[in-house]
Amino acid sequence: MNKVTINQPQFALRFQCIGSACLDHCCKEWKITFDRTTVNRYLKSPQIEIKTIAASAMEITKTNPHNWATMTLNANSSCAFMDDSALCMVQKKLGVEALGNTCATYPRSKSLFKDEENNSLVLSCPEATRLLLTAPDAMLLHTEVRRNLLLNDRQPVNPLKKLINVMAMNLVKVSGNEVEQGLYALTMLMLVAQKQTDVHASGSLESAFFNLLNGLESGQVRQQLEKIAPDYQLQWSLLLRLQVYLDNCAATRALGRLRFYVKRLLHIQTNAISSNQVDGSIERLNAAWNNRVKPWLAERPHLMSNYLQYRIFTDNFPGYQAEISLKPLYLLTAEWYLIKSLMAATAELYGEMSEEDVIAIIYSFHSVTKHNAHFVAAFEGEIDKVKVNDDLSLLYLLK
Repeated sequence: MNKVTINQPQFALRFQCIGSACLDHCCKEWKITFDRTTVNRYLKSPQIEIKTIAASAMEITKTNPHNWATMTLNANSSCAFMDDSALCMVQKKLGVEALGNTCATYPRSKSLFKDEENNSLVLSCPEATRLLLTAPDAMLLHTEVRRNLLLNDRQPVNPLKKLINVMAMNLVKVSGNEVEQGLYALTMLMLVAQKQTDVHASGSLESAFFNLLNGLESGQVRQQLEKIAPDYQLQWSLLLRLQVYLDNCAATRALGRLRFYVKRLLHIQTNAISSNQVDGSIERLNAAWNNRVKPWLAERPHLMSNYLQYRIFTDNFPGYQAEISLKPLYLLTAEWYLIKSLMAATAELYGEMSEEDVIAIIYSFHSVTKHNAHFVAAFEGEIDKVKVNDDLSLLYLLK
């Protein structure tokens, strides 16, 4: 009998859409697609208002059965089915079962393998982000095994990559709010993992993992990290390049909110340009992080740990590519460094940090950078341009 193991973090199990109370509803400012069955249901609806809106606002594309039409947004850049209370007319008049696949499943996500299914939520949803960041047990995985009656040709789980994934989640969990130490330990683990070819010959990887766990708890990892000389030019260049990209990218949902925080960071960096003190701007951000943000995070040690565990789990770290490399970790570290800097800039300019700010930064970052294939490739390309020799330059982002 075929079986499938289903893994899902607690925050995804707890999720419920909060409708009009949401910080930033999901039915605006980005492309909304409808499958063929849903399009026909709306065009033939007995509800005159639904039928009229479908006929006037849906652009029939017939790209494929799953992408049969797109919604023409109204003057407020919202879906035409949204009412004045920011609620969906379709759901109110026809019921939740009448929603198309895109609307019915968002913000849920799935990674499907032959014998495993990893379920989660995308963080472009502010409520999903809030649930992830604010509960200590948000990334505690709920696992169940179900009968799988359908044959599938999906790839089986790579046992070596699965082992690395579990080890990586444990390292960042143990590091708590000491994010830099967790990422440093993960880098050391990946240097060993690159040399592995078989999960059955992974003794050196397991030994490295337990040594790193002990090093995090004993302070040895912190001491090793302290020996790395900072590269302020690399850090400054990465931040500026990413900010310029975000300032010039095409309009999409939550871009305005993300730019709100980017402008705070840009204010600190442009002051450095005018005074010819690049190092000074990074030192100012580091001071804000160490003196204002880290004490705040120490009271919430689960917050950044949950975020990194989420990324490792949902991104299927160390990735789908055939060979094991440092590139996925370099990208993760660079993205975390931008988020860290946005938090530090807010704390520096406004004197304090709040959960509302962190939620807004992370959800808007994911909304802008994770939902468009072109955006993802371009954003990763900007990160790639700042490397100093190779992916190991990620270590300079930890100082």
